[in-house]
Amino acid sequence: MIVLRMNLLSLRLRPAMATKLSKVVSLTTALVPCLCFLSVFSASQVVVGKAPRAEVNLNGTWGYILNQPQSPIPSSGWINTRIPALPLTDGTVSVWYQRNLTVPLTWNTAGRSFFLKLEKAGHYAAIYVNGSLLGEHFGQFSSFEFDVTSAIIPGQPNLIQIYVHKADTTYVRPGLNLNQSSCPPENPDCMGNAYRASAPVVSERNWVGLVGDITFSWRPTENVSDVFVVSSVRNLTLTANLQINGASPSATVQATVLDGSTPVLSLPPQPVVAGAATLEAPWANPVFWGPAPYGQPKLYTLQTQLLESGQVVDTIYTQFGFREIWQVGTTLYLNNQKLYMAGNFFEKLAPVRYMNDRRPQAFMLWVLEQSGMNMIESHWDDAGEPLLQLADEMGVLVVAAFYCDGRPAGQSQVDSVSGWTDWMVSTAQEWTQARRNHPSIIIWRPTDVFPTGVAEASIYPQIAKAVRDEDPSGRPVADGSDVDTFVQNIQDTYGTECDHGLALESQLARETKPLFTREIYGNFNLPCEASMLKSYYNVSWTDNSAGILQGIMPIYVHTSITPSWFSISGIGNRPTDPQLTTNWMKRNYQLTTYGTQFTNLYKQYVQPPLLNTSPTSGDFQAPSLPASGVETVFLQSSTDVANPYGVTVADDGSGTAWFVVPLTGAYQMIYTLNGIDISQNVTVMAPNPF
Repeated sequence: MIVLRMNLLSLRLRPAMATKLSKVVSLTTALVPCLCFLSVFSASQVVVGKAPRAEVNLNGTWGYILNQPQSPIPSSGWINTRIPALPLTDGTVSVWYQRNLTVPLTWNTAGRSFFLKLEKAGHYAAIYVNGSLLGEHFGQFSSFEFDVTSAIIPGQPNLIQIYVHKADTTYVRPGLNLNQSSCPPENPDCMGNAYRASAPVVSERNWVGLVGDITFSWRPTENVSDVFVVSSVRNLTLTANLQINGASPSATVQATVLDGSTPVLSLPPQPVVAGAATLEAPWANPVFWGPAPYGQPKLYTLQTQLLESGQVVDTIYTQFGFREIWQVGTTLYLNNQKLYMAGNFFEKLAPVRYMNDRRPQAFMLWVLEQSGMNMIESHWDDAGEPLLQLADEMGVLVVAAFYCDGRPAGQSQVDSVSGWTDWMVSTAQEWTQARRNHPSIIIWRPTDVFPTGVAEASIYPQIAKAVRDEDPSGRPVADGSDVDTFVQNIQDTYGTECDHGLALESQLARETKPLFTREIYGNFNLPCEASMLKSYYNVSWTDNSAGILQGIMPIYVHTSITPSWFSISGIGNRPTDPQLTTNWMKRNYQLTTYGTQFTNLYKQYVQPPLLNTSPTSGDFQAPSLPASGVETVFLQSSTDVANPYGVTVADDGSGTAWFVVPLTGAYQMIYTLNGIDISQNVTVMAPNPF
């Protein structure tokens, strides 16, 4: 649990507010007994609404309506629910969502752009503000945002509405009206399914819903729109590739690396040319990112500034880790050491992925570490921003993937090979750009099994090119172009004995590239399985293999719970089925036979101590806020290490707000009540949830 440390503040008034003194004092004594003293801003304090950048998390209570057309927008029948939530897999075709957001006059649109971002939606999503359609997106695999400035009206509630639809008819890819009349009755979405990742059963594959964070933000119209940080261990240099919107011919950019709030490296200013710039500097002594023995899960923050006539007009903060992966012959190196991975991947539609709660995700990664593994692959779907951020903080390696047609066979067929291929390639490009700053991603493995009719030899090179166009850093692609992959059946041809790693040894003898065994599958109940895993782990470690992905072998035992913890998504977004989740708060777990086996194998062959890492970001509950009259509460960094971050207050009368902040430290908690800006100094401490 994050400790929220309150510092006592004196009341400080703007001159124009002197007559409101008695009103302020009554607020401090009557409304917020749990927050010690409140203060009104002085003129020297920064008001959040004036900040060049800020964002507000809109997770919480939304209205919804099921199975309605996109036009007209429903005018009645809305039911309240907690969003984001688990995917709807019961055959629901579409969902309308809506909520109001008041944009105060202090958030005025002069020289400012507003955006709405969806972290994960399936499959089609359309965003409306005050009745205007402002953007459409096809596909569940990466976050996306749209500029909503033209529809925002400051000083009044703005109605945000989002329409999601499964992959069908005009909701599959732009310009297509898909006719699925030839599909069998038991699989009516046989073509739409080709655009969705595999699921346990065919009826769940084409799910719908908002299952990720919803964020409203603003930034200057003249802004740094993208920052890609590239670190080189071999050259000891740091490079930032920047994209800039709206800059004048005289604009410049500069950047500073922060370790917490301490500057440790400056990247000299450079001019903006054709909307782009590259900053670079040597760095003699960075701490390398990675799990033991490759480094430690050290994260830095790059503060990038856009300047006009020497004045800062925009500032953006980007977390990164200093690490590099490269290939020499049949070996991959991470930070000058031979890379070896042992890991697992999510089950299809795993609730821990879609609950959108950092705490169970962090606990899952910690248990993974205790079972002797240092890697996870998303495989069936993108891992999601919350989990990738946790992997960055905890030093867990990620093989990044987003699509597998998978099993059961026959779930999907493509409507057009060229149309499907073009869509998948553009999706891979969008996905890579969204995820490329995560140091935990050390190998790209965008796609796996394709629908019938799609040739791997044709589409793999196109997807690999799309990935490299967005990430030219040299991070390898495990599709046979940089790294070969291998699938290992644990049993022999007859299904009665184990392979004992002979197939791997034979494959390694023929290899000219690093080899990643990306799945071990088969009968895990054979008496010889323990000796097979031991032999296989030994071969993988001693020869030029990049590591193994064990497959869907459960590594810990589930226990019954009734969830009761807070989170940024709210308590309502939790499955209560004891088979779906674990007692995260009590941290009760028991390694299975497979978890124990991998613990022993990791110790025997790899040698470094098992990790016991935890998140370094903060998540905490701000209690006892005014139960009415306050819609949005912000945390603003007191040490200039982040832009202001806001959440909307729970509308259940509890006066509760749930925060997640990227860096611990000193913040001001800020909100406006009855026209008065109220601030509280708080210190966010790092959690120790394990």
